[in-house]
Amino acid sequence: MHEKSPFLMKVELLQSIPDDFPFYHLYPLHFKKNITVIVGENGVGKSTILEALAVKFGCPAEGGSINFNFSTEDTHLDYTKHLRIAKNGKKIKDIFFYRSETFYTFLSEMRRLDNEPEGGSRINTYYGGRDLHTVSHGESMIALYSHRFKEQSLYFLDEPEASLSIANQINLVERILQLSQQGTQFIIATHSPVIMAIPDATLLQITQNSQYETTFSETNHYYLLKELINSKGDFLRHILNS
Repeated sequence: MHEKSPFLMKVELLQSIPDDFPFYHLYPLHFKKNITVIVGENGVGKSTILEALAVKFGCPAEGGSINFNFSTEDTHLDYTKHLRIAKNGKKIKDIFFYRSETFYTFLSEMRRLDNEPEGGSRINTYYGGRDLHTVSHGESMIALYSHRFKEQSLYFLDEPEASLSIANQINLVERILQLSQQGTQFIIATHSPVIMAIPDATLLQITQNSQYETTFSETNHYYLLKELINSKGDFLRHILNS
């Protein structure tokens, strides 16, 4: 069982939770495969769930690995003490939380640590050896998944498509599939149809009132994308003129 099951298998709430606990109706969460893709409209709780899980595993709320300890604005609400997680017992080599909206902040912290006078190995050697502030957002994301991500690890990705072209989203999917076959678990929140279509992933639909497993062709994203492509642009013109 331990060989095939993902590191994180279940998240549930403890019995006593505060009245303002966010999105309590989305728990418990079950993770049956090494790739879980969470989809839903803005504001339904995707990023809140990822943040809570990443913080529960020791990552900063603004993103980064468990080896980073920094915060520019303490704006997140830490509800992790109200979560109970079930793991499979295997050793996790690496844990990282990618958060698109604060990735710049993470890169700034990495640059600061690399420039400290103590010396030793530079952090950016794990990301291709470049100061990622000197390249585009997309290039820094490519460096992250190409060089930093490894087998037998756990990665939380919040909108990883934000800086990537469609071609590079496909490259990211290829990397995710490669690493998942080597025992790495990915939990991803996304609006990208490319990432939603990852083969053999669990696609978890979140709404204002529930969460349930679905398929790509059953999502609203698929329907809207299909209408847009099939209409060759008339779909948007019809909406704008209605």
